[in-house]
Amino acid sequence: MGQTPEPEPAPAVAELALEDLLRQPLKQVPRHVEVSTASRFVQSSAQAPGTTYVLTAEDIARHGFRSMADVLRAMPGLYVTKDSSFSYIGARGLGRPEDLNTRLLFLIDGMRINENVYDAAQIGDEFFLDLDLIERVEFAPGPGSALYGNNAFLGVVNVLTKRADALRGLQMRTQWDSQGRRELRASWGYRDDAGWEGWLSASSAGQDRRPLPYAVASEDEQAFRERFWTRSKRLVGSFNAGGWALRFGATDLTQGVPSSLQGSDDETLRQAYLLFYNRFVSLSHERRLGPDWDLFASVSAKSHTYRERYPFQDPESGVQRFFGATAIGRWTNWDLRLSTRQFERHIVMAGLEVQDDQDQRILLGAEGEPPFQEYYGINRRTAWFLQDEWQLSETQRLVLGLRRDASNVAKARVNPRLAWIWSGLPDASLRLMYGSAFRAANLNEFALNASWQAPTPRPEQIKSLELSWEQALTPQLQYRASLYASRLADLIDLNQVDLPIYENRVRVRTRGAELDVERRWNQGARLRLGLSLQSSKEASGATLSNSPHSLFKLLFSQPLLGDALQLSWQTFAMSRRSMPDQALPGYALHNVHLLWRPRPEWELSVGLYNLSDQVYADRPRAAQTEVRQERRTLQLGLSWRPGS
Repeated sequence: MGQTPEPEPAPAVAELALEDLLRQPLKQVPRHVEVSTASRFVQSSAQAPGTTYVLTAEDIARHGFRSMADVLRAMPGLYVTKDSSFSYIGARGLGRPEDLNTRLLFLIDGMRINENVYDAAQIGDEFFLDLDLIERVEFAPGPGSALYGNNAFLGVVNVLTKRADALRGLQMRTQWDSQGRRELRASWGYRDDAGWEGWLSASSAGQDRRPLPYAVASEDEQAFRERFWTRSKRLVGSFNAGGWALRFGATDLTQGVPSSLQGSDDETLRQAYLLFYNRFVSLSHERRLGPDWDLFASVSAKSHTYRERYPFQDPESGVQRFFGATAIGRWTNWDLRLSTRQFERHIVMAGLEVQDDQDQRILLGAEGEPPFQEYYGINRRTAWFLQDEWQLSETQRLVLGLRRDASNVAKARVNPRLAWIWSGLPDASLRLMYGSAFRAANLNEFALNASWQAPTPRPEQIKSLELSWEQALTPQLQYRASLYASRLADLIDLNQVDLPIYENRVRVRTRGAELDVERRWNQGARLRLGLSLQSSKEASGATLSNSPHSLFKLLFSQPLLGDALQLSWQTFAMSRRSMPDQALPGYALHNVHLLWRPRPEWELSVGLYNLSDQVYADRPRAAQTEVRQERRTLQLGLSWRPGS
């Protein structure tokens, strides 16, 4: 990502790179962590024009997070639900049934990774990165279309990968849990004195029998378990030299699910398959054009394939064959940004982005035959944006932004951004932020409506006003508090009463508050508390479904033998939610994790998840019944770095 240094004098506490922060005494809360998501260039979190929540590689290791879903669940304002094949994210009370995470924009090192058929953000085994490769995860809540365009509706998640110095040499890791899941990863990294560096990582995971997501008759349980399984593999790499960065990644995920044999009276359970294939390659370059000018350019090519294979009996031959849906997407993204400090007290950035969708298709039919239904898209998204960060005085900054997005399938949209930052007190900052965002209907929403001869929904819009206060009361205690109010118009939602089509709902209003507190002690203990309160209501006054009123997060870690042995505790709690025909009770989950580093080259972890064996269910899709969630699970992990 392009990096533009701040023009103002360095603050009293120097801004530190992440590695330096991790080497600080554990008793101090880092105040000036570098973030890039809020402005698309690196700056102190205290100076950023929006609130940014950060979880580092050390947080991920200390608390034993197992997937990107675990990381996001620990972020204020986010909640994660899961059916038998996909993980869904809700943000600030908005988690609509059938929404495949289209209202959050996901980035890897600043590169957009939402695919182009469903606009889905994939955070399960189909995610590109193993957690061991992540340097930090940044979440910037609130509308982000003024910088990022489509999908940055409720916020932006940016996953920053490690550099070769953190992945140097050979590293191997294996994990196993009591549900029968096993994982294996190997990576190799190298940094040359000449200035180039790179790393490569490969991993695989599998589970022969997944826990059943719903109740079945006892006599059928064995047959169902044998047909619920998963296999996945990843390959990802990075190479950097002289301002150039080359990255690539591939994930393959196959899930086995049980199914009846369609078109037959045979009641014997059969095997069905869900397949996910994702690929990307990107090339970026950044350089300084002069003392006050910086250029960043990138191009990336991506592909996504999702396939369902359900068995059926051919009525003519009587032979078992497969039918289902296949989604195919191929697209390229072009990104050009120019920033300058030529003007006194201003950082001005201008950008141009293009997404060219070469292939967007949804095919329905039997394998080996022409599809009986086919939907395709021909789309190109083009956008330009302009942002000015204006230092009004020593204590006040103003951020003005504007972006125009146009595409083949929707009218041009203009989204503004305004942020005022006041830092008149030591170790404190006040922000007032206004922004808007939009999301256009994707090919999946168009295809479903077209099958019922219904019109394509209009783009949905959100306008949000937020006030936040951040303060370090002592070097060991820091808190952040936010109040926000949003208005949503033309919300694209699945009709759950009449026809199963996507429609624009009436206006929705959301109000909420978030509190994030971090405390550290001289002995090295760390505590982080998060509380989110919100209310989302339609114009009629009805509460939005799948919208919890409160979320509570607790992350605590305590060194037992210094850095060599760390004990952590996590609590995630969510209030009850209403669904169209039922209410889902609230629940609280507790996890405990032990991380032991007896030698620099060895690391052993033991985690117990859902410690109290809480029985709870979710219903992320309206057409499904309740889906059972994970019961108590024990996980063991072992890492080895020879030569460390």
